[in-house]
Amino acid sequence: MKKILIGIIPLILSLLALIVLWNTFSIPHQAYYDSTDSYPFSEGNAPSEIRESIQTQLAYFEKGYRDRNVEIIEEYCNRLVSKDNILILGTMPGEIYSGYDAASELIETDWLYWGDVYYLMDQANISVKDSVAWISTIGYVEFDMSRFLVLPLRYSAIMVLEDSSWKFQQMQFQFDLDNLKVLMAIILLLLTSIGFFIRITVLVIRLQVQRRRSG
Repeated sequence: MKKILIGIIPLILSLLALIVLWNTFSIPHQAYYDSTDSYPFSEGNAPSEIRESIQTQLAYFEKGYRDRNVEIIEEYCNRLVSKDNILILGTMPGEIYSGYDAASELIETDWLYWGDVYYLMDQANISVKDSVAWISTIGYVEFDMSRFLVLPLRYSAIMVLEDSSWKFQQMQFQFDLDNLKVLMAIILLLLTSIGFFIRITVLVIRLQVQRRRSG
């Protein structure tokens, strides 16, 4: 019975880790996606006319990240991205893109290698002061490697009124993960690895003992 328990415990820990990870890589705040009248970060102070103008740009931004047609990347960036002091912060620590060309490169790379991105743009927080607007909302990305791999996102941006059109001057993409769940999964996987290592070590020692006895 003791041997069976020793063999089963790592498997149980692995299963628990998979359950925690599965729960982590899911869409949180589902209620906001089910309702068009709720705002995850409030509606913001933008007047209705300005809000509609900005949301037109946001809808085009989201459509680009869903269609992912790299043939229109130049037209897309010209319409949406400011050429004055643009800065984009990606989800990873080293993803800092400064300048129009770097920003265009990031967007193209996202389209080619990331996945389909969905945002709650209709329920975005949009606030305005003079010719500057700041936007925040939530979303998620379905990775190309697997439709079962879904990661929630937080998205924030600053737009400026440039040539009578609202354009992005700063953007930040951030994974919206529960750090406690991630830490739990890491601990469970670590314990699983230790359990398998101990089991393999015991088996190797037993084999060596048996060889010596038989020799």
